[in-house]
Amino acid sequence: MLRTITLALAVVISACGWHLRGAPKNFPPGSKLYITAQDPRSELAESITRLLQTSGLPLAEAPSEADFTLTIHKETETKRTVSVDAKGRASEYELITSAEYSVRDNTGRDLLTMARADVYRTLEWDDNEVVSKGEEERLQREEMRRELIGRIIDRLRRIDINAPVRDNPASP
Repeated sequence: MLRTITLALAVVISACGWHLRGAPKNFPPGSKLYITAQDPRSELAESITRLLQTSGLPLAEAPSEADFTLTIHKETETKRTVSVDAKGRASEYELITSAEYSVRDNTGRDLLTMARADVYRTLEWDDNEVVSKGEEERLQREEMRRELIGRIIDRLRRIDINAPVRDNPASP
């Protein structure tokens, strides 16, 4: 009975397209990815590198060894006031974490040009709880960074390595 249920569950799960999340599987077997950033101290590039290493994707130590290169062009964290209280002080902020990135193959062909990933959160602010709200903002930023990394990796999974893709609508 248990065997039948397990078999049925396996068939249903595989039929719906569900799979474990991990390294992108659309790159040819044995190919290596090199991750670089315009900012040499990029925390985002380091985090993506660690995640992909632990998920088993072969990473190149140098661009010359790589079949594909992921370049993080820009990463930004912004905070803007969304609403103010009766005294004119901010009572709610919008937190935004963004990254612009591209992917090229070893021939220099762009597979993904200036793609952008954004994560938004709202933070309610209370001047009477500055310490706890500051900690809440720090925790939300960490969570936003993890979500941003997930979005970049999800986009890497969807790259068609056989055709150029442009994510920037302003590009011709």
